[in-house]
Amino acid sequence: MKIALATLGALALLLGGATASAQNCNRDCLKQHLDAYLAAVTSHKPGAGNLWVGFRQTENSIVIPEGQGAWKNVTALGSVQRRYLDPVQNQAGYFGTVMLGDEEAVVAIRIRVQWNQVTEAQWWMARKGDPGVTGEPGKTPFNVDTLRATLPAQRVVPKDERMQREALQAVVNTYFDGITSHNGFIVKGHPGCSRYENGFPTFNTPMKPGMNDIGNDGKTDCRTQGDFGVAIVAIRNFYVIDEESQTVMVEAMFRRDQKNAKRRNHFTEVFHLDHGRIRDIHACFYYAPEDRPVPNWPPYDGLFPLPDSYR
Repeated sequence: MKIALATLGALALLLGGATASAQNCNRDCLKQHLDAYLAAVTSHKPGAGNLWVGFRQTENSIVIPEGQGAWKNVTALGSVQRRYLDPVQNQAGYFGTVMLGDEEAVVAIRIRVQWNQVTEAQWWMARKGDPGVTGEPGKTPFNVDTLRATLPAQRVVPKDERMQREALQAVVNTYFDGITSHNGFIVKGHPGCSRYENGFPTFNTPMKPGMNDIGNDGKTDCRTQGDFGVAIVAIRNFYVIDEESQTVMVEAMFRRDQKNAKRRNHFTEVFHLDHGRIRDIHACFYYAPEDRPVPNWPPYDGLFPLPDSYR
C-alpha cells in the first residue's frame, strides 16, 4: 500500500510539473502570441487573437470591451515597432507607434500569456492632441519625428555583458529614487544618457546657473533631476525584464504633492542598460484625470484617496 501511495505521489508530482511546464512560454512563444495579438487588433478581429475566456484589456486605465477602443480604432502598426520579451513572467511588451487612420500615436502595450492564450492586455496611448499636465488639450509632450530618429534599441547583448534580471531592476529603480529624493547622484546612468517622452526630448538643455544636479558638459541628461512636484513614484511594475536585450519595461505613476493641481501621469518607460548603467529611456504616457482609477489592475485597482468630488 505504501509503495502504491508513493507511486501515486510521484505520478502527481510529474503531472504537476508537466502542467506547470505547459503554462510556460519561451521567447519564441511570446513573440508569436504578441504578433498574433497585434495582427488581431489591426484587423479588428478579436477572435483571431487567441484570447482567453476571461481576457481583460485596458486603454489608459479604462477597461475596453473586445471590439471597441483600440480594437476598433487602430488600423495598422506604425513606423516604430519594438518588441521585448520576458519568459520568466510570461509577458511581452510592444513599444512604438500605431496608426489611427492617418494619425500616428505612440503606444506601449503589455500582454500576459497563460495556458497558451493571451489573458491580459494593457495599453498606454499618447496622441498629439492629448491633454497636458494641466488638463489643457494639445499640451502633452509629443514628437513622432524625433522618436523615429532616436529609435529604442532592438538588440542581442553578448551573454558575458549581461546583468542578471534582479540587477537590471535595481539599476532602473535608482532613476525613480533620484526623482523622489531630488538627487541626481543616486541615478546610475551614463553621462549624457537620454530620455524622451512620447518622442519629445527631455534632456540636453543648458544647466541653470547654480544648479547642483548632475549634468553632462553643462547640459542636462537622464540623471538631472528637477523639482516638478512629484511626491512619490507609485506602482513600479517591472512587467518586462528582457535579459537578452538588457531592456526593462516598467509601469509607474508620478503622484503629485497634495497641493499640486497638476495631473498624475501614468506611464511605461523603456530602459536600455549597458555595463551596469542606464543608456537611454523612452516613455509613453498620458495625464490621468483625478477621478480615474489608475492603473486599474490588481493589486493596484485604483489609488486612494478619492478626489473631493467623490466624498
